[in-house]
Amino acid sequence: MEKNHPGHKKAYYSLVLVFLLVNTIALTLKSKLQAAGMDTTILIAGNLLLFLIFLVSMFLNLGAVNHQSTHVFMRNVYSGMLLKLFGVAIAAFIYIYLEREWVNKAALFTCMFLYFVYTIIELRVVLKMTKTH
Repeated sequence: MEKNHPGHKKAYYSLVLVFLLVNTIALTLKSKLQAAGMDTTILIAGNLLLFLIFLVSMFLNLGAVNHQSTHVFMRNVYSGMLLKLFGVAIAAFIYIYLEREWVNKAALFTCMFLYFVYTIIELRVVLKMTKTH
């Protein structure tokens, strides 16, 4: 695997940009979001969790792109998928179980939307990287 491939550092910029943008909006508009019924603490925590999960998943996928073996490629791709699936599902289950009646649906649905945003970014980056190899 080429660790110093020029596209690898750029690949992470989109994830970092979305992470910073969401946190900036959540902190800047905190009072307005809370007035609308959104718990910004849950939103920021969910965004952090998604960012970390997708960071690891992107690392696995970019490693898979450069590898010669199909088995390693498939293992990395499936590992990233399982990480996202179980990481998000376990986190959501724990939050819903602990909060029960006080689950903040607005923040939870916003995190679901962020999941799709991070997925689109990851897919675009990985597909772009596969075209260059």
